[in-house]
Amino acid sequence: MVRGIYAGLGVLFLGLGIVGIFVPLLPTTINVIIAAFFLFRSNDRIYQWLMANPRFGPVLRDYRAGFGIPRQTKVVAVTAVMVTFAVTILLAVNSTWGRVAMIALAAAIVTYILSRPTTEKVRAQRAGADAGPV
Repeated sequence: MVRGIYAGLGVLFLGLGIVGIFVPLLPTTINVIIAAFFLFRSNDRIYQWLMANPRFGPVLRDYRAGFGIPRQTKVVAVTAVMVTFAVTILLAVNSTWGRVAMIALAAAIVTYILSRPTTEKVRAQRAGADAGPV
């Protein structure tokens, strides 16, 4: 049963990632990383397809190798979270507790995104470490 739930969540986040390719404020990379997490635990065939995909595979392989998330992806993801949560809080949530919960969730998501390593920074650090002492 858990495998089915994970598969469903994996497909859902993969769908959001694909839509994010075409919708400017919907983050692609974060959704695909989350999809890979769920698919790894539930559906090996789709997971392998995702890892081999020319669009998603390189980002996922970088993330798994510890390179983190590209800076531009972080900016888009944080902007998308802030805009969508702000609009939702202002237009759709009427209770104070609902607003507090939405703000807390947005803060948690943004904190998670910003706490991941930045690909460009990790690559530069690793390149410097590979050069060795002069």
